[in-house]
Amino acid sequence: MPVIRGEDASEHPYTRVTACGRETEKERTDGPVPRYGAPERLESDTTGFVSDFGRMALSNTRTKPTYADCWLIGSAEELDLISEYRLPGAGVTIGAAADGETEYNLSPDEYVSADSVNAVVSEAIESVRRSYREKGGRIDRQSILSEARIRIMDRSDTIEAVYGSNCIDIGKVVDGLCETVYRYTVGLGIFDILLSDPRLEDIFIDAPCDRNRIHVTMNGISGINSNLRCRTNLMVDRKEVMNLINVLKRDSGLQFCESEPVLETDIKGRDARATVIGYPMSPNGDAVSIRKHSTRPWTLTRLIANGTLDHETAGLLSFLVDNRCTFLVCGARGAGKSSLLTALMFEFPVSQRILTIEDTLELPGDKMRRMGYKVQSMLINERIEGDSLSRADEALRVSLRMGESAIVLGEVRGEEAKTLYQSMRAGRAGSSIMGTIHGDSARSVYERVVHDMGIAPEAFMATDLLLTLGSVRDRKSGDQKRSLGEIVATGGRPGEFVDISDAEGLFSSPAMRRISSSCGMDRKEILDEIRSRSGMRKMLAEAGSRDERFLGPEWINTANDHLSRNSGKNPKALISSFEAKIRRAEGVGQIEN
Repeated sequence: MPVIRGEDASEHPYTRVTACGRETEKERTDGPVPRYGAPERLESDTTGFVSDFGRMALSNTRTKPTYADCWLIGSAEELDLISEYRLPGAGVTIGAAADGETEYNLSPDEYVSADSVNAVVSEAIESVRRSYREKGGRIDRQSILSEARIRIMDRSDTIEAVYGSNCIDIGKVVDGLCETVYRYTVGLGIFDILLSDPRLEDIFIDAPCDRNRIHVTMNGISGINSNLRCRTNLMVDRKEVMNLINVLKRDSGLQFCESEPVLETDIKGRDARATVIGYPMSPNGDAVSIRKHSTRPWTLTRLIANGTLDHETAGLLSFLVDNRCTFLVCGARGAGKSSLLTALMFEFPVSQRILTIEDTLELPGDKMRRMGYKVQSMLINERIEGDSLSRADEALRVSLRMGESAIVLGEVRGEEAKTLYQSMRAGRAGSSIMGTIHGDSARSVYERVVHDMGIAPEAFMATDLLLTLGSVRDRKSGDQKRSLGEIVATGGRPGEFVDISDAEGLFSSPAMRRISSSCGMDRKEILDEIRSRSGMRKMLAEAGSRDERFLGPEWINTANDHLSRNSGKNPKALISSFEAKIRRAEGVGQIEN
């Protein structure tokens, strides 16, 4: 059953002025204020909301439509512009504020609508709520949009007076207004818009929510490889957070109360996972952290394009994955471990069977299945008995009995690591093993696995490669830039590591000696294949700057298939023929060889 948004108001140190269709609040600096201050005269005339917005921001005022539970603070015009773009239903401006902070400034369409239009939307929202209170039952998306359209078209004269009578434009306007009604009845309000932004990675709301702005982290701005940490111009009332929590409780079936003050669950249909903490763990009220999953699958070419790694490294990693090496991807939280793990998965041959084990669905199982991969996903969540470590261990034990497969662990934590390394030493593990683990270097991961998890040093040597991702702060901008800082192989003795960033180190590693003996290739042939893989990925990254589709996993498959079909060609000829394939796909025509 849908959660109908509540109508109680939260308290905050602002005086409130209510006008037709909108509310404004001016911050008080002269001591405590009541829940609602005495009405003040608005200085504006009746020309609408847009003309007042800049002046209200400058007077330390925040504003919102009467039916919304999130306030806008400040003006995008005050920012030193970095980037701007449109989302469905909102505009976004990224810029540097006067105090030096980077700001994510969101302007939902309803916040810049005329007062008369917002009054129509408010009436439609109340109609949906009244219908639910009186009739009850199921209210699905289509029912709400249909009822909203009826109510809004009843006031079509008001809509036309504001937007004109052009039927095409009016149709688009009405569609947008209906979406607004849905968003503020059974939707997630402002979170619907934030979750629709593919550039956002994290959304943070600290307690008390009505005294702190929402903060976000984002990537992919202006093609820069930086993990931007931004404040927003958004401050939510407590009821907006409570609505989100009620939806999470309903969809997950999990409890959230004083005796269970932590709620961790996926946000249904949003490709995101939420963590909520409440009283008494959070004494100042509910706090929320949302981690979004990438809607565009990461590939090695996409990581080249944003500067995380170079094309030579990408070619090497592609070769090692194809030759069934075992990987641990290391780094701190937010370093991009899952992104690199995803990119490595797309380097598997389509014929490879893959088992994934994770506690939240971040790996691209659905996408890979649509591309023809054989992927079995295993989700270990709160509905399975036992703690997180025992659930992961049991999932791994089951996966080892499911036949020859590559095994991909979303995160290596503890108990399952013992099972994994015992199986690898006994030869019962899959054809390839990959996983992520927290650690800022190969050495620190070794110490953690051997000393904290109790894995024998000799067993750890079953790990072929360790890849360490890190974030480096740019001195000028303060942005966090991600990069692959370390790529090493385990050496001939426990605790020994070999830098494989150059050919001498690569061919001295036990992993490469095993590959050479199993694939029947000499040193020159191996280097030629790595160069071919590197060159094709470099071309795809360059083509991706012109057309986003070349950064996708489909073109990784095309590159690997091209390599397979042209086995034995020298790298220059193979890369040249692949360039012709790209040119044809771009509609340029075949180039001269």
